[in-house]
Amino acid sequence: MKRTGWVYAAMVTSMTSGAFAQTSAAEAEAKKLRDAYLAKYKPLVIASEKAWWEASTTGDDAAFARRKEAQNALLALHGDKAVFAQIKSMKESGQIKDPVLSRELDVMYRNHLPGQANPELQKKIIDIETDVEQLFNAHRGEIDGKPTSENDIRAILKDTKDSQAAEKAWKAYMQVGPKVEKLLAEVVQLRNRVAKELGFRNFFVMRLALQEIDENELIKLFDELDTLTKEPFNALKAEIDAAMAKRFGIPVDQLCPWHYGDLFFQEAPGLEEVNLDDIYKDQDLLALAKDYYASLGTPAEDILARSDLYEKPKKSPHAFATNINRDDDIRVLCNLKPNLYWADTLIHELGHAVYDKYIRKDVPFLLHEPSHSLTTEGFAMMVGAVVKNEDFLAKAVKVPPDQATKLADAARKSLRAEKLIFSRWTQVMMRFERGMYDNPDQNLGKLWWDLKKQYQGLNPPETVNRPDYAAKVHVITHPVYYHSYMMGELFASQLHDHIGRKVLGMSDPTKTSFYGRKEVGDFWKDKVFGPGNLYSWNEFTRRATGEPLSAKAFANLYVKP
Repeated sequence: MKRTGWVYAAMVTSMTSGAFAQTSAAEAEAKKLRDAYLAKYKPLVIASEKAWWEASTTGDDAAFARRKEAQNALLALHGDKAVFAQIKSMKESGQIKDPVLSRELDVMYRNHLPGQANPELQKKIIDIETDVEQLFNAHRGEIDGKPTSENDIRAILKDTKDSQAAEKAWKAYMQVGPKVEKLLAEVVQLRNRVAKELGFRNFFVMRLALQEIDENELIKLFDELDTLTKEPFNALKAEIDAAMAKRFGIPVDQLCPWHYGDLFFQEAPGLEEVNLDDIYKDQDLLALAKDYYASLGTPAEDILARSDLYEKPKKSPHAFATNINRDDDIRVLCNLKPNLYWADTLIHELGHAVYDKYIRKDVPFLLHEPSHSLTTEGFAMMVGAVVKNEDFLAKAVKVPPDQATKLADAARKSLRAEKLIFSRWTQVMMRFERGMYDNPDQNLGKLWWDLKKQYQGLNPPETVNRPDYAAKVHVITHPVYYHSYMMGELFASQLHDHIGRKVLGMSDPTKTSFYGRKEVGDFWKDKVFGPGNLYSWNEFTRRATGEPLSAKAFANLYVKP
């Protein structure tokens, strides 16, 4: 039986008329509850997203206040204990046979569960998160007394050969850590109190449960990745150490965190003979991005027309995509510069946006979003990586044939390094947050630098008693989220491999960027974007790629030399 484009599970043929009537009555009651909730929930979500966009693009205090007000209203909505009891009872009754309605109830349950804790704690948490976001947006690290933007700090770290200049730039950005250290400590305690009120060991475990992730399975997956990547990473790190020591004119054992070309060593420093930034320094990034998505039959011009793409005072220095109304108002925030980093970032963020754009119109509001953060992050990472793909360089950037082979080799080496380095960085983030919520009173600076030494091979600065961990905005504003990036990488690898082999019939899927292949865009719209959140992430992964999530494709693509 079909309805509005979704295939429904057939009703059990042996169901008696009495049981059917009971089910019909239960579903009617569930729809009534959903509609009443949606009437309040939808306008608050839209108001919150609009305020967040304005706050992020202008730094306006009034916009931050409206964002906080909408978030507090959502807290109050989800704190309704009577409604939560109804949702819980309906979920557990076994009488909701409609799979879409059942999924909507599941989303409502997970939306409401955190709100069953003390509402005053929730409000305090939102207040702190909003204040911290403002601090990060306004932060400009001082170098010799001069305020310096994150883009400029990144440029110094990336390009300088002066060890003192690199140290000043790195420490300038880390100045934000002491500003938010106490706020982070406070919000961790508050989050743990909320989690314990709801029956969880701590906030880390609660957040995973709300994301439909089992803690033991997550640790098992990350342990497997550690084993898989440790030796290849160590070999790569030795190459990087030798290159950085030569660049700065210092012994390898004197290398410090500021010598690796990045704030957190989450990105690969350029070791290639060819500077990949040179490919993009004269490119029109907007034109490239428009051309790429149009070539696949998934145009993004309308999204870009609504977006905010260049630096300005008080604007967030980061990048993100947002769907304001879970319909047609999709936007991207960037701070574009003509370089490789922003070429990747623009196509990455448009990946999120295009994903949202092509969720089927008949998917209801509560499910009109990606199946999980890992599925949208995975897709965005997959498409962002094409800027280093030889197929993209030849067809989209139109690199001359005499340069293509050399650039392709450099791009392949760079991409492998990027994936290996990122996999080790996500180990630090996941395990730091797990340790922090397990024991927030420990020396967090020591925990941070112990993990960075173990998984990234980095020597700490002059002391580990520094709140450098608090300089990573995600720890406060997007807690217990970073594992989704790595799981997204696994999903991206699996999806790329599946499309290359099954849709395009390729024996080596690494050779394609999908440029110009409209059959790939059709596959995306049908299997990846279209369903939205109709299915849990693991069921969605199986449907989209033909098998459960694993590290197999990632290993084949990026771990092997």
